[in-house]
Amino acid sequence: MYFNRPDGTKARIEDCIKMCSEAGYRVMDMNFLDCTNFDTPFRTERWEEWVHELAELANEKHVEFSQGHSYFYNFCDDNIKDRETEDEFIRRSIIGASVLGIPWLVIHAGTDFDSATPVKSSKEKTIEYLKPRLELAARYHVGIAIENLWELNISPKRRYTTTAEELIDLVDTLSKDFDNVGICWDVEHSEIMQMDISKQLQLVGKRLKATHISDYISRYEDHLLPFSGDTDWRKVVRSLKAIEYTGDFTYEVHRYTMRLPQELVLSALKHSVAVGNYLLRLE
Repeated sequence: MYFNRPDGTKARIEDCIKMCSEAGYRVMDMNFLDCTNFDTPFRTERWEEWVHELAELANEKHVEFSQGHSYFYNFCDDNIKDRETEDEFIRRSIIGASVLGIPWLVIHAGTDFDSATPVKSSKEKTIEYLKPRLELAARYHVGIAIENLWELNISPKRRYTTTAEELIDLVDTLSKDFDNVGICWDVEHSEIMQMDISKQLQLVGKRLKATHISDYISRYEDHLLPFSGDTDWRKVVRSLKAIEYTGDFTYEVHRYTMRLPQELVLSALKHSVAVGNYLLRLE
């Protein structure tokens, strides 16, 4: 939530940890996707050494990582040119999660847009792709939480696992062979798709291992702090409590401070802690 700066630059991950710790955060999410998409040591040969350095810094700042977001790409697309590099970044995400003690790493399913039976084909290809990654994650004591997606930005095309029904079917099939697979529910994605979150989460139930919490104004102004948009947050909290969710309430609000001058960032981060604590107290 501090990574994106107003001048278009990216803050160092080390500085993100320091700022969030100073603001009062004790549990954080590590976004390996951003570490890969931008110029960080994660893209270099010393990536593993760097992640160990982050773990040491987090320990010094009394911060733990309970969730992470893996690098991802649409592995169902036959036109991907450099699969070896794409797959390597996912491998690094899994190992990096282990180094940081992350129990649940979030990843996306793929979509086979070119298939005449896209749901069937996407499921088959996603299972084929994720099986060896789940095996690797199990060896490193990491769980893989597959995220619900959204498709308004590609309408009228459909994206696989936008609905809880598709996501549950995928996870239940994988869980026949793996016990380290679950679901991450992205509240904003389901809100953009105008889904009833209470009904969707009732379907998900105990499969829910991780969350992405953010608000939105439009599909162009998203990943905002709760109460910045039209989401019914009391309903969200009640829906999570109704299924006795025991995981973390994890912000994914990377646009929250991106326009703020440096002098206002710390107070904004402290405010976000207060908002989170308020949400957790809702009945």
